[in-house]
Amino acid sequence: MKRNLFALAICSVFTAGIAGRVLAQGNELPSLIVAPFSGSSTVIQYWQPAMGEGLCEMLITELTKINKFQVLETTQLETLKDEIKMGQDGWVEPTEKVDKGGFAAADFMFTAKVTQFGSKETKIGLGGFVPGSLGNLGVKQSVSNVRIDWRLVDAANRKVLKAGSAVGEQKGMGFNIGVNVGGHGGGIGFDNKEFMDSALGKATVAALKEITDAVIPITLPESGRHKQKAAQAGKESASANAAAEALRATPGKVLAVVGKDAVIVSLGAKQGFKAGDKLNLYETSDIKDDKGAVVYTEEKLVGEVVLQSTQDDRSKASYSGDRIIKAGWTVKAK
Repeated sequence: MKRNLFALAICSVFTAGIAGRVLAQGNELPSLIVAPFSGSSTVIQYWQPAMGEGLCEMLITELTKINKFQVLETTQLETLKDEIKMGQDGWVEPTEKVDKGGFAAADFMFTAKVTQFGSKETKIGLGGFVPGSLGNLGVKQSVSNVRIDWRLVDAANRKVLKAGSAVGEQKGMGFNIGVNVGGHGGGIGFDNKEFMDSALGKATVAALKEITDAVIPITLPESGRHKQKAAQAGKESASANAAAEALRATPGKVLAVVGKDAVIVSLGAKQGFKAGDKLNLYETSDIKDDKGAVVYTEEKLVGEVVLQSTQDDRSKASYSGDRIIKAGWTVKAK
């Protein structure tokens, strides 16, 4: 199990090389996760996950050179979670610990299935009789076939952006998968000379090169995740702007009048105002009922004030008109 996790972790690095030309979001490379390669024992003799891991490692070697994606870890998440938990439990210096909630999300996913992987040996009879032997003259010939079906998927909406099949075929010396893989994945890879010298190894290299050649010219659209983020940011921005406009439209009052250059009003930076802004100034008169309660307030525009300095909830303004300003008058954004 540990070896399988290690091999799958290596597979996640594969994505550093899947695209040639990529539409990058901002200055960042699109992020990518890679699903473990799959296969089926019903169509591939001796198939086991270790074979897919070995093939994935080979593909990583060929495609990481392109370096067009930001690869995200997918198979060692528990280890990363343990690192976070160590900080939460107090085992890590507080200024050095990794906090929960910092994981990046994936824009795209690469997935593949091995549908052919093996060799078929045939005996070709040459006819005639060989002295001293018990049979006809003949030779054995091995034909190896590898096929990998792959897809590039938008992780946010599950849309398949590109799909293809890579096929490799080679005649020559065979390779005993059952003996060499042995459930551990060690027999499939660039570091196995026997495998690389075999027809199956050469067919595998051909299939991997075909995948590389296919993905280099891919131009990706903006990912669904980035579109969702942009749409959400637009909504939040519109909501924030609407809230700011509503707050800015809230009327204020004249709190005190020290002089024409020192009119204190109840609107400030919290309402979105700054020095230099102009406010309409309204004279107010109250209409009261027979009990003295204000039932209606009339406002009459008499001019404007210019803010000279602001604080959170008030500002100092100047007034250049002829009217005598009184505390309680109303000011509103122009």
